[in-house]
Amino acid sequence: MTACPISSGYLRTIPSQFASLTSFKVHYLEMGEGDPLILIHGGGMWLYSFRHNFRDLAGFFHVYALDMPGYGYTVPLGDTVSYGLDPAADTLLEFMNERNIERASLLGHSWGGGWVLRFASKYPERVERLILIDSSGFNVPDVLEWELMKYPLIGELLMNFVTVGTVKKRLERSFFHRHMVSLAMAEEVHLPLTFPHNRKAQLQIARNQDWKLTESSLQEIRHPSLVIWGDHDAYLDAELLHRFQGCLPNARTFLFKQCGHSPHEEYPQDVNALITAYLKTKDRLIRGAEPI
Repeated sequence: MTACPISSGYLRTIPSQFASLTSFKVHYLEMGEGDPLILIHGGGMWLYSFRHNFRDLAGFFHVYALDMPGYGYTVPLGDTVSYGLDPAADTLLEFMNERNIERASLLGHSWGGGWVLRFASKYPERVERLILIDSSGFNVPDVLEWELMKYPLIGELLMNFVTVGTVKKRLERSFFHRHMVSLAMAEEVHLPLTFPHNRKAQLQIARNQDWKLTESSLQEIRHPSLVIWGDHDAYLDAELLHRFQGCLPNARTFLFKQCGHSPHEEYPQDVNALITAYLKTKDRLIRGAEPI
């Protein structure tokens, strides 16, 4: 097993733990009681992405937040593990089985939304509801930095230049209110990207996201779905919100004004209230969000 140093200051403030699965030792956070709600972060991130969300949500639900394979403090158990849409979905299924979670509502942000959609199409009976935040899932190009990661040699070269500074710039691009991105935040996001197994995994993940699979199955996903977006998303254009509304048969959509790629980080209280209201009442709107 690859060693995984724990030097994050943030980790010392939360009761996270590990679940040993077939291919990965998955790092996760569990909190609260009630119906299960699983939070899946996006590419380049880890469960730190939900630092402003899981405590509020845990007041109403049994919340799990995972570090997906290749990210955060999850560790591969061997040198031949696979990454991509299906391995991500299968790891989530194995985690649910290990934790005796029969059905859960799933929340995915960015690439995490795409992984959640793949899971819902493969294992529909294990899903209660879906919540997608600025989600992947359509077969559209990624931003240039991720597209370049797909090419041999170029991707490897780019990984050598991932620093706290470059991570901070990427985070600032994901926010409308860029002043909210601090150096401490960038350091927490950057730290897991210094682990050799994660750096190696980034390239495999970037080269194995077949969004044609998720796009082709969208109309088969019948679960009630809530799709949230920021109107100034610089990673995935807000126009995709309308496409999800047209493709997911049971979707409701909400657009946050003056918001970037990560509404759950820019407007956490509003997003937490919106999610809670949706899962509890399925109808209520909240201040700060507008139906499309």
